[in-house]
Amino acid sequence: MLRHPDALSPLSDLTTGRFQPVLADTSVTNPRRILLCTGKIGHNLRVERAKRKLDDVAIIFIDQLYPWPEEEILAAINQHPSAHEVVWVQEEPANMGALFYVMPRLKQLVGDRALTSVKRVASASPATGSAKAHEIEEKALIDLALGHSH
Repeated sequence: MLRHPDALSPLSDLTTGRFQPVLADTSVTNPRRILLCTGKIGHNLRVERAKRKLDDVAIIFIDQLYPWPEEEILAAINQHPSAHEVVWVQEEPANMGALFYVMPRLKQLVGDRALTSVKRVASASPATGSAKAHEIEEKALIDLALGHSH
């Protein structure tokens, strides 16, 4: 992601802005589902959402996990009162990444909305070792997260 256009910030963000632990999604107005994620998977989800022309999925980036930015996450979620489902999405397997840290904290914030997660199956290794298998897993992960198929 180092040179990826989505990872760039305008110079003004660096001179007048400040670090934002949570990046809300203002590009959709009436989503049924909110995806919460961190890092590269969020950018891949955005690209695929645009490709599929979906307007019913919000994607919120959590760029700081500790200390937990509870108020900012709650504010970003509450921008979408129509969403009845909140999904933590991570690229890592179930036994890695932030899953076990994030899920109990999110449970306290989502109210009566459904809370689920999308992640790779638990594994002894963070990657399959096969580019093709990784690509297939990522496609399945994105399909599940977006709640749509092609």
